Amino acid sequence: MAFSIGLRVYQVTIYKENDRSPLMLTSDGAATDANNFLVDFVDSNLNPNDHEDLQRSWFFEKKSTAAVNNIFGYLRYGTYGFESDLIDRKTKKSNYKRKVGDLEEIPLYFHFWTPAKQEFALAAFQSFQARSCVQVVINAATATFAKRHKGYRISFRKLMPGDVKSSVMYSSPVKQLTLIKKQVPQNKEDRYLFDFKPDEVEFEISFKAKRKRTLGSLASILDKSSDNAAQALRFDGIDFDQAKAEVTVGNKRRTVGILGYSNDAGVIELSESVQYGSDGHPSFASIKYETEQILKDFQTTLSKPKK
Repeated sequence: MAFSIGLRVYQVTIYKENDRSPLMLTSDGAATDANNFLVDFVDSNLNPNDHEDLQRSWFFEKKSTAAVNNIFGYLRYGTYGFESDLIDRKTKKSNYKRKVGDLEEIPLYFHFWTPAKQEFALAAFQSFQARSCVQVVINAATATFAKRHKGYRISFRKLMPGDVKSSVMYSSPVKQLTLIKKQVPQNKEDRYLFDFKPDEVEFEISFKAKRKRTLGSLASILDKSSDNAAQALRFDGIDFDQAKAEVTVGNKRRTVGILGYSNDAGVIELSESVQYGSDGHPSFASIKYETEQILKDFQTTLSKPKK
């Protein structure tokens, strides 16, 4: 269910060790100054970080900004360690033979935002055709923070649909709901698969609203299922372990992973929302704009008093 251009949003909080209550973030350079830490973390990783055990490399490319408490730009992420032939897809002629030491690098948008007078900051990381280095970067950030601020810890928690289901996005109408199961139920094989082998296909069921109709809000669908992405949705006697919904937000369509394995649940699809450059990647201006709209929506939702 990997999205072509996906966005993962994280809630960033700071705690005292052995305490579960998030601390109010400050701007005084102390351990609770999340923006100061994130600025320093980005600035200290502007050169490639090689992880030879993972055959990965990453570094930040920060864009200049006058926006207060905002840091954004590209995460330059690459993999190496194997050979391959790069061929012209039309002529089939080889243009280049990739060497083991060659680094295939792609630009992935990132954005850190620390709203004023809050107990949390927000972090957004783009993925490209399932390629992402978000966990490697988060691990580096938490390790750096732990060394710098003894007695405190920083947490990056991926926001799931249940966390922000009252947001504009999750309150929007659903046009299509798709349920996915990685392995086909044996008792459904004869009914659906004909001559296909069960271990070579995924099993999907889609519900699509008729013209000018909807399936209800995404929040209402979440209420009928579960806020726990490790559980399953049941239909026709089958437990589906992945689900995605296409919602209408204003005049735009967005696809959101609402249930699934940890990498997919909560991922927001931006493939049809962004504009692309000649290199096949989202233009910086368009993905920055789309990300900012989502961050503002989630920040407003998370700032509401809990009932």
